[in-house]
Amino acid sequence: MSNETELKLSLPQEQVQALKTLPFWKKFANSAPEFFHLGNTYFDTASLKLNQARVALRIREKNGLYFQTLKTKGVSVNGLTRRGEWEWAIERPELDIKGLQKVWPASLGSLPSEILIPMFSTDFDRTCWLVEWSEPRARVEVALDYGYVRSGDASSVICELELELLDGDERALQSIAAQLTTEIDLKPADKSKAERGFELLQKKPDGLI
Repeated sequence: MSNETELKLSLPQEQVQALKTLPFWKKFANSAPEFFHLGNTYFDTASLKLNQARVALRIREKNGLYFQTLKTKGVSVNGLTRRGEWEWAIERPELDIKGLQKVWPASLGSLPSEILIPMFSTDFDRTCWLVEWSEPRARVEVALDYGYVRSGDASSVICELELELLDGDERALQSIAAQLTTEIDLKPADKSKAERGFELLQKKPDGLI
């Protein structure tokens, strides 16, 4: 298990290109940005047992490779979130139940015995920078995500910046955000992509993707 600490910020769609071309990246990023597409399917039982247990379970596709991820909901205040995260590679886009059983937190009780089914999806393009910050010292992954959360015909735009602490002082997240906010209209965003997906799900007549 790893403990994920990240700061999530939203921004207007019309400022995406401006963000990508800021001089900030040349000054603080230690290499050119990475670009890739991420496709994700989130799973739960028909009665939403995982959501009730405050966890999110997904399969992610990246560059033809598949990963299964379990995240606790954690606590989010002004966009800063701390939560548990478990991720491992899988061979195909099918749930690895045995692997899930190995990492399921005992604090959440037993793993629900009901069948796990796809509930909604997220698809977005990610631009990713690795930032070395000196005061306070930290190494931070900054990811710009632009795409959609989808559940059937319902959809919601994803347009957000995630600052994930890889090493160092978490105060650097707010420091980096403050610097970027001088040029981009960034606002704290406390809802995860999974939470937004479940909100869409609740609006659908059948409740499934």
